[in-house]
Amino acid sequence: MPAEQGRRRAVLVLARYSAAAAAPSGVDPLALAEAALADSYEVVADLVGVASGIAGDDGVQALLWPGALHLPDTPLVDLAQRLAPDADELVLVPGDVPDLPGLVLAKVFKVLHRADVVVAPERGGPGCVALGLRLPLAPWLQSETLDLDDDPFDRLLSRAPRRAACLRAPDWHRLRSPAALRRLDPRLEGWEQTRALLAGRAR
Repeated sequence: MPAEQGRRRAVLVLARYSAAAAAPSGVDPLALAEAALADSYEVVADLVGVASGIAGDDGVQALLWPGALHLPDTPLVDLAQRLAPDADELVLVPGDVPDLPGLVLAKVFKVLHRADVVVAPERGGPGCVALGLRLPLAPWLQSETLDLDDDPFDRLLSRAPRRAACLRAPDWHRLRSPAALRRLDPRLEGWEQTRALLAGRAR
């Protein structure tokens, strides 16, 4: 995904949104959380022309590629404010989307240049799989409490200064319960660590 018109783009995976609750019987919840986080990060690290990283404690550093971003686990608006000097667009992704297609993130970036915020909703759930923010953060968003477990689209749209300031992007699923594992598509490339763990052959 090459940068367009000199726009500086960044994507952060948020480790606080863990797939641990999706662990089926016989699978260690912490191991599943780490595998899903690693695969979610691989999705964003593969994007071209995008700075990528993880927001979480020091334990996530082993997952990061050289030169990747590593930020502390702070409120979403604070993360946006921290990155504002170095990025024009920021997309926040939960750590429980190991098979998230890069196309979903591409769609977020495609419309983010004309919106203040873009929400990609969680399929079959109450949250979102990506939240795009144009930086510096628009004044009307600076006092918002944002949470990827809560789809803020309707609330934000009602407060937006104009209709195009708040836009939708395609949805995708998250791993938030054992039932969600059925949505993982073995035909999709990627999610190797999650796939291996669930097959009982994780290294």
